[in-house]
Order: sequence, then structure tokens, then C-alpha cells
Amino acid sequence: MALLGHVGTLTHRRIAGWAWESDAPNVPVTVLVAIERRVLGRCRADRFREDLAIEGLGTGRCGFALDLPAGRLALRRGYAISVRREGDGLHLPGSPYLLEPAIQIVRGA
Repeated sequence: MALLGHVGTLTHRRIAGWAWESDAPNVPVTVLVAIERRVLGRCRADRFREDLAIEGLGTGRCGFALDLPAGRLALRRGYAISVRREGDGLHLPGSPYLLEPAIQIVRGA
């Protein structure tokens, strides 16, 4: 099965993108977002995106967004964020994604 997708927004508070299965074009993909084996959340890729509809990806209802509560991810740390299809664990293309620290402390010499 061909799983297509992309993460376009990757911050310490929000992970958003799209996922689409070419063999089941009208069935929303459920994605798991995780750091190593710790699942941060799951969501269905069923949000409408006009850009994807224009490209012919099903009905265009293949966008997803996962909002994280403040403090769930430490702003001073970077993370390898994996985005996988629930069920078989197949990674979206490019996963895991590197989330750089949002805050860096620079100590004077």
C-alpha cells in the first residue's frame, strides 16, 4: 500500500500535515505521533485541505493536526518525532522528523 504524506508544521505545541493512502483514497488514515515508544497522541487525517483536493488526493480530506498541551515537550530539548500509520506502524515519508530546541541558553564566557 502506498502511504503518502508530509508534516508541514512541527513545533513543541503542534504537529500538522497530511496523510493519504492511495489504495483506499476515501478512507481517512489514523496517524500516531510519538517520541521513541512514547505516544504523544493520535488523530485522523480527515481535515479538508483545498490544496490536496486540487492535486487529486481523494476528496482532499486528508489533513491532520495534533495540538499538545503547554509543557508536554520541553522547549529546551530537541526531539525525533515519528508520525506513523496506526495499525501497521508504517512511517510517513520523512519520519522521524527532527524538532529543534525552541529555546537555547547561551552562557557567556
